[in-house]
Amino acid sequence: DDAGWTLSLDVPGVSREQLSIGIEGPVVRIETLADAPRTYRQAYELPQDVDAAVSTAKLENGVLTLTLAKKQPVSTATQITIN
Repeated sequence: DDAGWTLSLDVPGVSREQLSIGIEGPVVRIETLADAPRTYRQAYELPQDVDAAVSTAKLENGVLTLTLAKKQPVSTATQITIN
């Protein structure tokens, strides 16, 4: 939707302590740690930067649900005085 994206991934048998989720700009990386019973490693590139401070992750019954908020662009326009 306009506020962000929702990703749902099946990761059966993996606990929240065995998952690592990284966000860098528009890229979301999800992977299992070394002690996980299953290996999962995937990266998703979204069309706009993700606001990691507002995004959430929930693991319930083997389904990882990420709610990723879109980062609102900040205008760097500057006004100047006309002489």
